[in-house]
Amino acid sequence: MSVISQKDFQCSEIQSELDSQFAICTTPFEAMPFLEAVLATQVAAGISQSVSDGMGKVKTVNVTYDQRALESSATVATGARTCDSTNETYNNYTTYEIDPTTHITYGEKFNVADLATVCQELPAYFAKKIAKVIDVIERKAATQLSNEVVQWVGAWGSNVTADNGSNELVVSTLVTEAGKAVDYSAMPLIDLSLMQTGYCAPPIIVGGSKLYTYGQNIAAGCCATTGVNILDMANQFGKAILYDKRVEAALGSALKSIVFQPGALAVITYNEFNETTLIGANYAKMKVFSPRTGLPIDIIIKDDCGAISITGYFVGKLVGLPNDMFAVGDEYRGVTMVNKILVTNAA
Repeated sequence: MSVISQKDFQCSEIQSELDSQFAICTTPFEAMPFLEAVLATQVAAGISQSVSDGMGKVKTVNVTYDQRALESSATVATGARTCDSTNETYNNYTTYEIDPTTHITYGEKFNVADLATVCQELPAYFAKKIAKVIDVIERKAATQLSNEVVQWVGAWGSNVTADNGSNELVVSTLVTEAGKAVDYSAMPLIDLSLMQTGYCAPPIIVGGSKLYTYGQNIAAGCCATTGVNILDMANQFGKAILYDKRVEAALGSALKSIVFQPGALAVITYNEFNETTLIGANYAKMKVFSPRTGLPIDIIIKDDCGAISITGYFVGKLVGLPNDMFAVGDEYRGVTMVNKILVTNAA
């Protein structure tokens, strides 16, 4: 890769960057709490390591699991004890795949001759361009992964009475929309339904603005869009309530939200490069991590006769728990620890 000396730069005018002179948000700190929450709580490290192994062909990982036995299969008996059993069970498995050829990409290009008017050291200029590439790809990835969460929504437990038949827990946040009086029954109903569905960790609720503002009104585990330790907030308050425009868009309504148990969702990724920079005659290849979320992104920098290209690539997908973890007849059949909540208020 070519090296450009600072002595080649000539600045005929005094320059200063816009964002250093005005209080503006040319690069707003855009909220993406769903992505941050999943990455902060995921535990599927083994899957991630498996799909990242080897060359760039489709990766397939089979994960086995054992359904719990039905309570009805245990019997009350009298008489002598026996030494054998007729119950024979087998492991189930689910498959996770990732295709390295399907990726999110964005690139920036500039000419070496243009650097004469930039008045900025080359390393700083490269860093700024790479940061811009990462920012665009990260936002696109947040949208992709938010859209993918819908496919992992499972059923509420069979004892949940407020399920509307569409796997949505129906709650009221206001006694009436016109009166604006808070309906305090929503949060106890959510808590009861989560318990009846077998949640065993403080849940994270993310998505629609209606439930987010309700959380603000009652100040229960509320509220954040970014910039906090989401899991700590969930543990401290019993739950975390977050607004995410991308999840809201994926669900198609400000009245709908997703609730999930930490660890029930994970982002699996594939990278062609590692942290060691591979340098050729006119290129450099490396893996970098987003300073915000930690997403791993491949970066290629190429010098084509003075035309510098900086291109980033992200390969990843959202995965969750299979919907047949529990046997037919189990009260938790269809439960994936990812559920939908629908706010319906009287006029």
